[in-house]
Amino acid sequence: MKRLLQSLLLTAMMSIVAMAQSVYVDYDHNLDFSQYHTYAWGQQPNPNQIKNPFLAQEAQNQVNLQLQGKGLQMVQESQTPDLIVVCSGGMKVQTSYNAWGGGGWRWGGGYGTISPEQSYVGTLVVDLYDPKAKQLAWRGEANGTLNESNAEKNRQLVDKAVTKMFQKYPSPSKK
Repeated sequence: MKRLLQSLLLTAMMSIVAMAQSVYVDYDHNLDFSQYHTYAWGQQPNPNQIKNPFLAQEAQNQVNLQLQGKGLQMVQESQTPDLIVVCSGGMKVQTSYNAWGGGGWRWGGGYGTISPEQSYVGTLVVDLYDPKAKQLAWRGEANGTLNESNAEKNRQLVDKAVTKMFQKYPSPSKK
């Protein structure tokens, strides 16, 4: 019984860790971000990369909200924006194996089962390019496990990921 409880606790902890998002942000620390006032979307998310058009739209909406919250104004690309936004993403199936047993394993066959479990891991990348300098100015990347049966939860995960990314957007006074 103690082993079963330990196995259940370990599995629960692994599930919580798997559901956690990881967010990575980096930017050119030599840039003066106070020079950026406008942005435009360069290319729309590639449908081959972000398979779910609703999540792609949610990501774009959240990026717009975050950039506008930082004081940037969206313009058309033909108006020569200060930044070009490109959003991409992907999804992969990840298989993990859970072993359940009633007393351990023995040579020659044990009792218990090993069951594969599949989960979907999504990646979202947001790049901000400086078209005048022709270089990447800022990048945010988020990875997390998606819920295959709850679309609203997935939208919330995208919202949370984009919000976490832009918390690390340099303030205009940083150079």
